[in-house]
Amino acid sequence: MPGTMRELAGFLEIPINEEKWNDILLHCSFDYMKANATKCVPLGGAFWDGGAKTFIHKGINGRWRDVLNDDEVTAYEERARKELGEECAHWLSTGDEN
Repeated sequence: MPGTMRELAGFLEIPINEEKWNDILLHCSFDYMKANATKCVPLGGAFWDGGAKTFIHKGINGRWRDVLNDDEVTAYEERARKELGEECAHWLSTGDEN
């Protein structure tokens, strides 16, 4: 994660305050987001049964495939491609930029 964050900051031309780097990493970690879920998800998780901690569950890409049926997965993937484009939809699905 630190390397990706530095790469993203460089791409966006955002300087990194090295004095705050450890705090930045902490606040971007899965464990921190899970512990502070209501602050990290839209409307504090009001859209999900079980609230924000349901949304931030395991931190595993593609877990939705175990929750949705085949028709729902197909609809989701089609919508992601339509809304995001092929490259971004692929990244969203796999976490892989290639």
